[in-house]
Amino acid sequence: MKRFLRLAVFTALALATLTGTYAQQASTSKSVSIQLVAVVPAMLKLSLDFSTDTTIQLSGYIPGNETYSGNIRSARSEGSRFEIKSGSTIDLGNARLFSNLRSSYSVNVYSANGGSLRDPSGADSAAIPYQVCLGNTTTSARGGTFSFAGPGMSTTMEGSSLRVALVINNVPQTASSGFYSDQLMFSVSAN
Repeated sequence: MKRFLRLAVFTALALATLTGTYAQQASTSKSVSIQLVAVVPAMLKLSLDFSTDTTIQLSGYIPGNETYSGNIRSARSEGSRFEIKSGSTIDLGNARLFSNLRSSYSVNVYSANGGSLRDPSGADSAAIPYQVCLGNTTTSARGGTFSFAGPGMSTTMEGSSLRVALVINNVPQTASSGFYSDQLMFSVSAN
């Protein structure tokens, strides 16, 4: 982007010099003023290194009897599957934020289950609440949305890397062994 701006400025100066030289050679010409304006569009983009788009399907498990041992082994080999236990932090990967805005922005993470992992039956008594960590900020869901506010700042062309993780503080005693899931969708917008 900087290379493009330098090239545009250099081209404008060269054009102005050539126009001025031509104007001086022709005695009947009048002075002409040229003004060039370069407009850089506002950019605000969020990408995830743990998803091909802006969504991720979470799938955790509470270990139990031997019936689950085969599923647990295969679940551990997949990035979005994890063991659910109290006091755990599950790293999902990194979000990369690119911004050339000077105004603040908001990152919202929408939860299909309102901020909890649920078993296939969807019973409220077995829901496991969690928090989302983005960068250095951890928050709980409000109305099914985890919201993060960011200051106005321009990033490099590569963007800023922000760690994304789930934090499970307590697993309810009513949660039985098995698989629990949720789906998250990430979005970013200027304030």
